[in-house]
Amino acid sequence: MAICIYASTAKNLDRPYSDLEIFCVATDGLEVKNKRYVYDGLLVEIDYFQESNFLKEAKRVGWDWPLGADQYRNRIVLFERDKWLKKLEKAVAENDRADFTEELRWAAETVTESLAAVRNAHLKRDQRDLRTRAFYMAWDTARVVFLYNRRYVLTTSWFWKQLFECRDQPRGFRKLVDVVAGFEKSTDSELLDAAEELWRETILMAERRGISLESKDISV
Repeated sequence: MAICIYASTAKNLDRPYSDLEIFCVATDGLEVKNKRYVYDGLLVEIDYFQESNFLKEAKRVGWDWPLGADQYRNRIVLFERDKWLKKLEKAVAENDRADFTEELRWAAETVTESLAAVRNAHLKRDQRDLRTRAFYMAWDTARVVFLYNRRYVLTTSWFWKQLFECRDQPRGFRKLVDVVAGFEKSTDSELLDAAEELWRETILMAERRGISLESKDISV
């Protein structure tokens, strides 16, 4: 039904060593395995999707929306049958109107889980695990900020650039992320303190949107 180039190449943001990513949409019932090739040292990826599944994913917000949304919005069209892409544009318009509340709550809960992993690593004095867990926490916090601002990543090489350009951020966000993600040197205790503060400020931001991590409807 359609064949398109997407990701960085579709927006003229590719660099000399960027991979080439293509999606092919087929009619329901036609299954084709995804393919990967190496051409002249560069990776070429061809993903095959069945029509109904692809449109369903285009409508869905999902936990990884900040990294996946661009796939459905920016493209170079290589082939299209019967103006099929109008269906995709309709699905994207529905996605643009979607309520992000549950995904934002889920993302905030994930940051809470990540903080617990950082605390555990600090308690057992495992510096390698501490630094690894802290970086993942910074990444999880970024997901909250992207969802809060309803912004998606245009290319992964711009991930941090676009993150810090978001209008609404936790207080002291960039400084805290630089420490927690390991972009700035810190002692283990300084790292833990920054992780605790990053969590507090991120949750406060989520609460301003009416997000609560607690529910009176849950009984154990």
